[in-house]
Amino acid sequence: MDIICYDIETMKEYFLVVALIPGEPYKVFKVNKNENNLDAFVAFTQKYKDHYWVGYNNLRFDSQIVEWVIRNYQDWHDLSNLEITAKISQKSADVIHDANFDVFPEFREWELSNKQIDLFKVHHYDNKNRRVSLKRLEFEMDLDNIEEMPIHHSKTNMTDEEINLITDYCFNDVSATYEFYKVTIGDTTHPLYKNKNKIELRQDIEQEFGIKCLNYSDSKIGDEMIKKYYCQEKGIEYKDLPKKGTFRKNVHVKDCIADYVEFTTPQLKQFLREVKRESLTMKDDFKHEVVYYGNTYSFMKGGLHTENSPKIFEADEEYEIIDWDVSSYYPAIIINNGRYPKHLGPQFLAGYKKMFEKRLELKPKAKKDKRIAGIVEALKLSVNSVYGKSSDMQNWIYDRQLTMFTTITGELSLMMLIEAYETNGINVISANTDGVTIRIRKALIDKMHEINKWWSELTKYELERADYQKIIFSTVNDYIAIKTDGEVKKKGDFVTDFELHKNKSARIVPMALEQYYTSGIPVDVTISGHTDIYDFCLRQKSSKDFHYEGFDRATGNKTVYNKLIRYYISNTGEKLLKVKNEDSDSGAASVSQVEAGEWLVTVCNQLNKDHPMDNINHAYYIERAEKIISKIRTEGKARKIVVNPNQLTLF
Repeated sequence: MDIICYDIETMKEYFLVVALIPGEPYKVFKVNKNENNLDAFVAFTQKYKDHYWVGYNNLRFDSQIVEWVIRNYQDWHDLSNLEITAKISQKSADVIHDANFDVFPEFREWELSNKQIDLFKVHHYDNKNRRVSLKRLEFEMDLDNIEEMPIHHSKTNMTDEEINLITDYCFNDVSATYEFYKVTIGDTTHPLYKNKNKIELRQDIEQEFGIKCLNYSDSKIGDEMIKKYYCQEKGIEYKDLPKKGTFRKNVHVKDCIADYVEFTTPQLKQFLREVKRESLTMKDDFKHEVVYYGNTYSFMKGGLHTENSPKIFEADEEYEIIDWDVSSYYPAIIINNGRYPKHLGPQFLAGYKKMFEKRLELKPKAKKDKRIAGIVEALKLSVNSVYGKSSDMQNWIYDRQLTMFTTITGELSLMMLIEAYETNGINVISANTDGVTIRIRKALIDKMHEINKWWSELTKYELERADYQKIIFSTVNDYIAIKTDGEVKKKGDFVTDFELHKNKSARIVPMALEQYYTSGIPVDVTISGHTDIYDFCLRQKSSKDFHYEGFDRATGNKTVYNKLIRYYISNTGEKLLKVKNEDSDSGAASVSQVEAGEWLVTVCNQLNKDHPMDNINHAYYIERAEKIISKIRTEGKARKIVVNPNQLTLF
């Protein structure tokens, strides 16, 4: 695929386009008081019509401005350079205003002169729960420079130096966009993205299913796949799909429980009788807590969970630790119980089942055929998306009863398996949305298989096994589990590889914890010997209420920082303060310290991998790791960890 990574700046006195064709020098087009490259830029867009123009939020912003310029620039030949930049700047403000109020963009994707790839949409960062700026990505990708806009867009009487600052800033944004594009196509060492080409996947989907989805998120691809299968089953055109879901003022819990669900112990029998009498309004969620055989089970909107306290479980000569996950649990609940959104009828279930079965049929071939692997991935996206979309009031699948049936039946079905285990002397360590982990005496392995066979035949769900040497919990959502084959499963405090919309601050801490629990290496050895400075970095981001300042106690000097800052804890440096803005109505303190105590920081928005390591204060990171180890060692009982900020010794 031929691509151009690009970014634009729309200052009141400076319109700038920087474009990068991989392997070639940057192309720069400027309109300011000194020069006007507008004709050359439009010619450039015509020359490269067959390339894909790659940007970040470019469908909503950059491409809109560029298209408007292409369609109108011929009328501007009598205008001065600054009159042109003012027109473009005003258009930019209008586009941003419309976007803030969810007004459709002036030019739809198919109306644009140049083909676009919008990485912001591909990664679903247009979703408010995943939204992340390009600056954030620069931190998460460990790029050398994290640069904020150095000059306000409304600046007038710009100097040549200011023009050069903006140009350098735009160069950095284009470079960051290109690095993110490489992550998107799997050209990266990041283990969560390596060799996973999201663009190629979307091309495979278009070729196989005829869905033009180059700029669709995984979630939207799933939605479009379901629509296609449903239209085929229903015999209708895409345009005739329902626009609304099924709205219910109340959902009766008894209608959300599969017929096979029943219990044998008095406590759970009573629990089932009680919940069947419940009715949930639009504002209610199914929420209960049951203490059973020493474990506390929480029945929540997101599924069943145990309330695990800090503890270590190990396999030995007498006991095994086994995890049983239900294969494709939520899709299986919907299909096996013949459920579907009321307004869509049984044709929805028929199409959904075909997708599910098609994926299972193709899955064995996916390892050898890259294209089939893409199709299998597309079907997986689609099958797994139905549960979430059934709870989205804006989605055509919406039917809250389907959501609640899937959740409640899933929770109670797992509870049946837990009841059978516990009443037969098999200890449940933990439970989550789609699985149960047990610590079992080897003498009871045959009984376990007998229970699993009974449960699977009754429910029609398949159980998948994983064997563990050890599981270490700090909470139910924070654990590290070491499988018998050496594979490590991590969550929460122990995660070392993060999706890019998440926060990897102080990554060295979970790295040290993993080495401690898998190899017995003390955390101070791992931390003091680590040489990748990016793993010691943390980030903070200002808001409308607060900004960040550095205070040097020795000189009394104060530094006011831009929106996003990268820093590490250092032996010499400054205090980092969170300062309330004058116009803020927040009730929080006017000034607070970001890193409590005597810790000093070094802000390093410009940072390369060869940066000296000798100013890092390892004690801070050791303390964070030791606090988690202490909590687990004492099973949650408080024990104070004291670290001298200027030494590595733990007291």
